[in-house]
Amino acid sequence: MRLKDLPVFFFDLQTTGAKPDTANILEMAWALSDSSDVRSHLVAQPEDQPVPKRILSLTGIRSEELENAKPLEQVFEVLYNEISDRQAVIHFAQFERPFLAASFEALKLREFPVICTHAIAKRLFPNLPAKGIKGLAGYFGHASGEFKRGSSHVEATQVIWNQLLNELEKQQIATLDELNIWLNQEAPKKTKYEYPMPKEKRLNLPKVPGVYRYLSQWGEILYVGKATSLHDRVNSYFRGQKGRDSFKLEMLTQAYDLIVTPCRTPLEAALLETDEIKKHNPRYNISLKAGERSLVFFSHDFLSMSPEQDDEHFIGPFSSALVFDSILKLNESLRSEDQVFDPNMFYEPLDSELLKAGFEIFCTRHQEPMGTFVSMRSIFALGLYFVKNAPPEEELDGDIEMPEEEEIEVELTAEDIADKFERHFKRAAQAYLRARKLTKLLNSDIEYALSSKGPRFALHFRNGQRIEESSLSEATISSPRWQDSSVVTYDRMAVLLSELERVRSKKGHYNLT
Repeated sequence: MRLKDLPVFFFDLQTTGAKPDTANILEMAWALSDSSDVRSHLVAQPEDQPVPKRILSLTGIRSEELENAKPLEQVFEVLYNEISDRQAVIHFAQFERPFLAASFEALKLREFPVICTHAIAKRLFPNLPAKGIKGLAGYFGHASGEFKRGSSHVEATQVIWNQLLNELEKQQIATLDELNIWLNQEAPKKTKYEYPMPKEKRLNLPKVPGVYRYLSQWGEILYVGKATSLHDRVNSYFRGQKGRDSFKLEMLTQAYDLIVTPCRTPLEAALLETDEIKKHNPRYNISLKAGERSLVFFSHDFLSMSPEQDDEHFIGPFSSALVFDSILKLNESLRSEDQVFDPNMFYEPLDSELLKAGFEIFCTRHQEPMGTFVSMRSIFALGLYFVKNAPPEEELDGDIEMPEEEEIEVELTAEDIADKFERHFKRAAQAYLRARKLTKLLNSDIEYALSSKGPRFALHFRNGQRIEESSLSEATISSPRWQDSSVVTYDRMAVLLSELERVRSKKGHYNLT
């Protein structure tokens, strides 16, 4: 029987982990080769083994969906009733095989033969940068979207199988026996990566600042990036063979085209990049995507917050409600009658007495009584003093607002805790200062130069939107308020601030009015 006529079914498993001795099957999905319907069934989990949140996030499965999950043996029963004597086609079957073997043995099921499309692709396309299911499906022109659930993997496997059949025919491999003989032969060696995008697309790029966009076969924008030199930045993706980023290689496997927008300066390229990422939501961008992010504004006493700036909540914006979490917990602990310190002040549980002893050392260092910090204004005042007097190498990156979760040592001393308080005071003050700077940029005219002798450029913003010189007379300046309390405006102002500071750090100059 010819491979194209072989009755098969396309199969995928989602699991709670990597190995069957420590994880369970979470979802089974399949489709018959002569049907367009995809079956998907969630598998009930043992009561004492809840599905980790990380796995739910990775698979896109909602916890409430699991309420209707079926026992594993019932799902296999439905599968066997449909597949009859067909062979399974699985992409990267070495992951599924151990889980299937464990299930066959535990449930006393007959085994079904498996064809692995990944193994075939490795031999047909040894120089393709990525051969995982996302990269390979995209290479063959399949728009796969988020690619989380088992059903999307099954659909992609079907596309890959049909394309591989065409390639196998070119190799005069038309039957299952011929395929197995071919797979048992010595595999061809990988030489140099071969990309679907023609070299001329990137080799002829100008050496000027700008924004570049990688496009798939079907026109989807896969990734948006900025560059100080479009030629150098884009071509850097294609250099080298070892130690390459697998995430980028997967994207480049699907990139058939490139669109660039030259800009006058790197600063303007950075501003265009953040707007383009929001506009197109590219799958392979991680930073600057809107997602479910939202801003937060605090009241004068920092005891309440709001997603919108109003007369009560006017301090902000901040990109996370946790930006002042540690110092708010400190302030609350100091205002309590018994002054018991919140053990979760620094994200990992710590002894309350150790926290209090550390804070007492902190207060002694800076010659301030503990009672001083029952006022949030006093906390910020000392934090601002730390920032103002910190050596340049100790200053925090202006892009970081939310305190990083620090690795807790095995045994922290009270001195270590005192150091932590100082760092968190600094972070809170920097976040506060940065919010003020971002607000100032909402309505601003900026003149800047990349060097003291270089050409001068101008940017104009009204209500967080960039406008052209010709429209200045028509543009209205709002009060210094975030009327548009959106992540889009916030990221645009944050990028502008960071790029202006970068201009200054490279001996450039700018004036802000």
